[in-house]
Amino acid sequence: MIKTPFKWSCINKSLLAFALSALRMFASVYVSAQDAPEGYWLQRFTDENGLPQNSVKAIVQDRNGFIWLTTEAGLVRFDGRRFVTFEKSLIPISNNRFRGFIPFPGTAQDNSPEFYALSEKNEYVGIQANGQVSVDSSFYKHYKKFKPLAQNRIRYNSALASIPALHAVFPDTEPYFLTSGDTAYIWQNPVINCYKAGKRVFVSKGPFTHFLLIGPDPYAVDSEGDLKAIGPVTRDVVIEGEIEDNNLYSNNKNNYQLFWNNISRQAFLYLGNALYLAKSIAPGRLHTQLILRDFDLEKFKVQSFYFDEAAGSLFLGSTTNGLYQLKKQDFHANKLPASDADNVYYAQVPGAGLSVLTSQGYAFSAQPGTMKAIPERLAPFLEKTGSRFHMAPCKDGSFWIQYAFDVFKMDPSGRKILANVKLPEKAKSLSIDSRGRLWVGCETNGVYSVDEVNGQYLPKLRFRLNIHNYEIVGRENDETILLATEGNTYRLNTRTGTFKLIKALKDMVVRSCYTTEEGTWIATYGNGFFLLTGGKAVRFPLDDDRFLATAHCIVEDRKGFFWITTNRGLFQVTKQQLVDYADGKRNLVYYLFYDKSNGFGSNEFNGGCYPCAVTLANGIVSLPSIDGLVWFKPQDVRPALPNRGIFITTVLEDGKTMPVTDTLEMSHGFGQLRLEVTTPYLENPKNIRMQYSLSGPGRTDGWVPVNPDFVVSLTGLSYGNYVLRIRKVTGFGTHDYTYKTVHLRIPRTWYETWWFRLLAGVALLGLFVLSVRARSAYHIKKEREANLIRHYRVISQIIAAVNHDIQTPLLYIGFSLKQFNAYFHRQPAVDPLITRLSDETLDTSQRLNTLTRSILDYIKLQSKSPSERWEIVPVNVADLVAATSRLFAGIAAHREVEIKAMIDPRLTFHSDPNLLSIIIHNLIDNALKVAQSTIMITTCEGPVKQITIEDDGGGMPAELVDWLNQRYQSYEDWLRASQNPGQKGIGLVIVKDLCVLLGIQINAQVIDESRTSIALNFGRTIPN
Repeated sequence: MIKTPFKWSCINKSLLAFALSALRMFASVYVSAQDAPEGYWLQRFTDENGLPQNSVKAIVQDRNGFIWLTTEAGLVRFDGRRFVTFEKSLIPISNNRFRGFIPFPGTAQDNSPEFYALSEKNEYVGIQANGQVSVDSSFYKHYKKFKPLAQNRIRYNSALASIPALHAVFPDTEPYFLTSGDTAYIWQNPVINCYKAGKRVFVSKGPFTHFLLIGPDPYAVDSEGDLKAIGPVTRDVVIEGEIEDNNLYSNNKNNYQLFWNNISRQAFLYLGNALYLAKSIAPGRLHTQLILRDFDLEKFKVQSFYFDEAAGSLFLGSTTNGLYQLKKQDFHANKLPASDADNVYYAQVPGAGLSVLTSQGYAFSAQPGTMKAIPERLAPFLEKTGSRFHMAPCKDGSFWIQYAFDVFKMDPSGRKILANVKLPEKAKSLSIDSRGRLWVGCETNGVYSVDEVNGQYLPKLRFRLNIHNYEIVGRENDETILLATEGNTYRLNTRTGTFKLIKALKDMVVRSCYTTEEGTWIATYGNGFFLLTGGKAVRFPLDDDRFLATAHCIVEDRKGFFWITTNRGLFQVTKQQLVDYADGKRNLVYYLFYDKSNGFGSNEFNGGCYPCAVTLANGIVSLPSIDGLVWFKPQDVRPALPNRGIFITTVLEDGKTMPVTDTLEMSHGFGQLRLEVTTPYLENPKNIRMQYSLSGPGRTDGWVPVNPDFVVSLTGLSYGNYVLRIRKVTGFGTHDYTYKTVHLRIPRTWYETWWFRLLAGVALLGLFVLSVRARSAYHIKKEREANLIRHYRVISQIIAAVNHDIQTPLLYIGFSLKQFNAYFHRQPAVDPLITRLSDETLDTSQRLNTLTRSILDYIKLQSKSPSERWEIVPVNVADLVAATSRLFAGIAAHREVEIKAMIDPRLTFHSDPNLLSIIIHNLIDNALKVAQSTIMITTCEGPVKQITIEDDGGGMPAELVDWLNQRYQSYEDWLRASQNPGQKGIGLVIVKDLCVLLGIQINAQVIDESRTSIALNFGRTIPN
């Protein structure tokens, strides 16, 4: 076992005085580009760009990915984009100065804080699972439950925090504790007790000055400065790993410094401006990993540490200079350091060994284990020609370049000319087919091939095209070359000579192409990139900033990713997502963006060259840019995906803050709901693609991008329950999303309640009914007026027709029949049958004449005003009935029916004699039609005067009886009800009409199912 010496130079009892002195001496340290270690991206945060104050005392990351800082002006949460400070105007604390973080005492539950921030007034602010904070006044309740930590006297800062700390630790006089899950450690010199689930596991004794956890394992530093692994047996510590490559490291020297973080349980070794993460791979065995080099911690006054292993980001807190974030870069811009060097690169080819040769003649040779290359001026001839855009590599490592009317074949080093071929036209672009034949595109319209014949290279004109000033931009296959002008792209089949315009790429500037089994991938300047298959070109969606519109080059790596260079940075995307999109699935395509922070000299890459990128045998990809060759190994790049959760940080209803919960109870009639959203992501925020969807009453699901400020604003929502879903892309898979769901409950306003709507509905219905009735009454009145006019005209015509065309002939016929009848009666020898027939004919004629006169009187009545329709006078009933009965004597005798009238000759009723005679006439006529032997007419004079007509005709139908007995309040009611009578026969209609008019009540009944009695009751007031 190697005994490792330990030197502690940062913490001692005079540290507080030193820190205060430093605060007085240094106000700020400016971080320039030279301060960033080579190969690292460095960003500094101060009170000028987010921090509330520049003293960062402790740093920790919660399980959600938020970075938490304690400062002298509040507790700070950092999500990678912005800082949120929790101080006494937002949370109930009395002091904004925070010491550091302490662990939760015991095993944290779902609703318990993950850890605590401790203020200088001994206030405990819990870090919650939703990214929010809460002041926990019950901290010591948890503490006391965690036996045997509870003591009679509790010192409020007795929990061990990260080291270094401003306050010295004195375990000689009081106990300190440190917890890890259900394991607790009590340290009071000279003893460290370990308890698990309340039971003591071991006791370790020694002159310990510091105690810490590295991962799950406990370690201590003794008075000699030695790091010990404590347990049932105390052991020396073995340190191995990358620190052993440090020239200053030695097992026999106390020349490194130790720092730790007791919340994240991380330990760091610092030696010679190099910082190592120490991981406990077994009790007493530490493995070190270099995470930062060439960085002076003392210069920047670093006092707190945290390393995000998943993202590779190192956070350093300074006593006066704020927060530093450093990350090792996966890309490196290689440049020739000479002052006259041209570091704007285009075409390049693989050189000898693991090197790249540029069109300027510069060679860049790879250094083992790094992206940094050793540059040198290797080929003066190339530098002199300045042919920058086309280098056609051959299989043996040699390559062709063009210069004016010449093409040159160069050896792999670029220093020796192997062949020189002169052309009759000026060469512009080059391409090599699978047989090694060189094809040359010229500035005019010629296409040449250069073939080797007996060691000689001979040019041959192969085609004359109808285009000029074109370039060869690539190949679809071995015999098809793609040629591009400033606006069009063509296919040239070198075997058949077929030359065709590609219509799908019309009016586009093609920069390069890359052919796979799926088709040819086309990069354009201004129109993005496409997949060309036959005559079809599928255009892929652009990034949100449209940087991909100027796509230069597509490089495929061994993991199935495409790397696409642009004028504004580099993009990574899975080939499979693009293939799926081209197949019609129209899935979301996710692009991961890289910029200068990842190691480029400039965000602007170069295109329009061949080759547009080079991949070396060891996997290094070399990309040309305006400031160096950007090198990287795709297989070593760990994509920094935004795979953390989504959190609602602030909810505002019409500008007023609401509690942040997953169910929001909204107010009546609110105007705007504003939700501020965040997701912990420590890389470029352009890689966050977030959308939201709102479903609910009257809405259909649809995903809308969240704005760049990560604010979701909702307006115009009616009452009901809504579901707000926010999603974020977390990876390159089609279904790689994380979701956040918020339920919105919007109550009804008073005018949206059911009772109000019911009342409003009833009111509207009432208004509608009144409106309809009023409109109907208006139209009925108008129609009635029109009908009365038509009715009067028709009645007038009928009266005239009856008077002129019917009644006069009937009178003449009656007069003639009366003369014939008198003649027959005067002749003694006339056949009795003829005499009887003459009597019946005369009787019928007289009856028809009477009926016609009655109908005529009834018709005349309809045209009169109500005051003129009747004339009430005393009427002798016996005379009226006898006169009416005589009209039916003949027909009654013919049917052998006897009409019996049993009426007092003195009986009189007050009525209209003409109208009453019409009523009696029609009732006798109807009875005569059905009677078998007798019609009985009787009267009754009592409280109600009555005329009854009874027949033995077998009974009247029940529905006709009901209709006759129907009562009406007024003549107008009868008129409305009689518009569509349910009975047949005009006689009874006339009877009913005149009875209602004269106020006579009809009482019809069937007696013994064989006789019908119709009684006319007099004495009621005549209706209006």
